[in-house]
Amino acid sequence: MDGTERRRYPEKPARVYLFGTCLIDLFCPQAGLDAVRLLEREGIEVLFPADQTCCGQPAHSSGFPDQARAVALAQLRLFPEPWPVIVPSGSCAGTMRH
Repeated sequence: MDGTERRRYPEKPARVYLFGTCLIDLFCPQAGLDAVRLLEREGIEVLFPADQTCCGQPAHSSGFPDQARAVALAQLRLFPEPWPVIVPSGSCAGTMRH
């Protein structure tokens, strides 16, 4: 981009999932509530599957990649629709993506 071009963003989704992460659940619940508030303010419906647990990063970081994969897959199954999944933690998002 040379400064004259406008950045193009994807269309705003009607619905998103929020993966709360254990960090938000245990230490920063207000950050999760704020994320929902901001998304809803933009007219986006936020779905929060109740059975969420962990992304699997602790198991992976401890040398248990198979167990980490199983945990991450269990979480991904909670998001069956092709909607964006908002993960307010870069390390959790990276773990689930890979």
